[in-house]
Amino acid sequence: MTLAPSTTIRQSERIASRVIDGKAVVIVLDAHRLHTLNEVGTRVWELADGRSIASIAEALAADFEVDRDTALADTARFVQELRALGAIEVDEPERAQP
Repeated sequence: MTLAPSTTIRQSERIASRVIDGKAVVIVLDAHRLHTLNEVGTRVWELADGRSIASIAEALAADFEVDRDTALADTARFVQELRALGAIEVDEPERAQP
């Protein structure tokens, strides 16, 4: 399932995290698993405060000098990974009914 650019994300309440030497260390409490994020993943993690995927992608495009379309696709893919881990909560926009 592809997430819409207007989908908003936020860090789950069921995690513990800290940024150490520029890398986020995320512990998913329910799964008892620890994950270390790279620089780009850490930036996504820091921006997961209720912002939209599009907004996060725009920040990444500016921060890492990548084109917006690539940033948007990569952000959406990574958000799916974080969601599967239980590290973030996703609020998808309501779709219009036909």
